[in-house]
Parts: sequence; structure tokens; C-alpha cells
Amino acid sequence: MMDINFNDFGLTFYKASLLTGGLTNACLKVEAKEGTFVWRPVSTQAKLLGADRNKEREILTALHAVPFTPKVYSSNEYGLLVEWLNGDVIALDKAQGAAVNLLVSVHQLAINDFNDDIKNEVMSLKSRILDYWGSLQPKFQTLEMQTYVDYFSQQEEHALFVPCLCHYDIGAYNIIVREEGYGLIDWEYASIGDPSQDLTTMIIANQFNADDVIHNYCLQRNFDIEPWQKAVAYWTPWVCFMGALWFALGYQLLKDSCYKELAEREMSKLKELLPLMQK
Repeated sequence: MMDINFNDFGLTFYKASLLTGGLTNACLKVEAKEGTFVWRPVSTQAKLLGADRNKEREILTALHAVPFTPKVYSSNEYGLLVEWLNGDVIALDKAQGAAVNLLVSVHQLAINDFNDDIKNEVMSLKSRILDYWGSLQPKFQTLEMQTYVDYFSQQEEHALFVPCLCHYDIGAYNIIVREEGYGLIDWEYASIGDPSQDLTTMIIANQFNADDVIHNYCLQRNFDIEPWQKAVAYWTPWVCFMGALWFALGYQLLKDSCYKELAEREMSKLKELLPLMQK
């Protein structure tokens, strides 16, 4: 990853350092005379987890005038070079209000500048679940997981609300506190999708209080709260299982036992929400 020649991007290159955190994160902080950037590489690991650098580039390019998004500086077949947003990652206990505000802002963004491929490719939790399952080596698959794969593969997945731009990873770890307001990074899972799936994903990723978040979201958008409560309740098992498989893939890729424990945590939540196994 370190043998990329950043001078090829028209930069007077100073240095690059590896960023930590996140499963797809083999990213580099790139410092140059022209500014500071993040190099987001195309990698087998990222693709396996559903991250799409081409889509990320297209979306961020279309959103270049949106103040809370990082600007795309350049890209090639090996990855994407984006603006480094100066500031600090928000503390989880201070993140809920900012996260809801950003979610509302993302869902209200116009998608007119997106190409037809992006407009027409709607995120599917079912497809993501089946892709993750198919990428898990047999030794990391469990009979319990197989039971839920069988269940979800037989469920119909319909958008409960009009699809819009969704980020699908608004966690405190992706919110930057800046002098000029909040920034939102890591758009690698962004897609057109059902906004209630994005809302559910945000609640689960941060372990936010669902009722508070749904109330705040609906208040800001002037929506009737009940359909959104029902939607979050409906999608919660789907998102829990997708998360469990994501962590299981993380364990397969990195052999770090914390990912195994997180996969087991999500499976425990899922079994409570949706008991399928015979006692």
C-alpha cells in the first residue's frame, strides 16, 4: 500500500502514515504541500465487506458542494484520495444529536447529479447478508447463523419509505467535530436505500436509545412517528444479523478475538428479537 506514488496525483508529497480503526481501513493519512488527504485503497478486504470505492467517488463528487462531506481530490484504479477533515472524532456520549442531524441532512440531499447506475442501485440488506455469508469460510459459519440465513433469504425485502441517499455507517467514529460544524466521513457503504434502514443501522451501531432517536428524526422531518417506529422494529433483526456477519468476517480477516465477541453479541441480540432456534 505504501508504494503508491502520490506525486502522480500532482502532489508535492511529504509523508504517509497508516490510519487505525475499521475493518476496511488500510487507509493512509497523506501529507503534502497542497494539503492533507486520506488515501482510501481498493482492497480485497474492502470489497468483501461491501465497500465500493467507485461508488464512493461518484457520490462524494456529486456532493462536492455539501459542507459536511470530504472533497474528492483524485482517484485511480488503486483507490481514492479525499480531503482530510480537520477536527476530532466526536465522543459517543455527545454523538446522538449530531448523528440524527447528519442523518436528516443526508436523507434530504438531492440526488439529481448522481448517475443512473447509482440512482437505480438500491441497497438490499438481504443481498448484503447473503454476500457476507457466502464470503465466510465454513469454519467461521455456525449452524445458528445458517438458520438465520435460511430465514432471511426467504423474507421479502420491500422499501418501507421512498428510497433516498443513505450513508449506512453514521457512527460516532465517523463524525468529526470541526470549527465550522460537524463533518461526516467514510462514505464507502453509501447508497440509495430505504431511509428507515439507515436510521436502524445508526441506532444499532451506536447503541442509541431508539425511541429518542426516532422521535428526534421524525420531529425534524415533520413525519408521523408510528410508521417509523414500526419500520425500525422490522429492520432491527436484519441489521443485527448483517452486523453479526460483518464482525464474523472481521474475525476471519484479522483473527482478532474482539470481532468474534462482537459477532456473538449481535447473535445474542438477534436470538432475543427473533427466536428461531429450538430450545
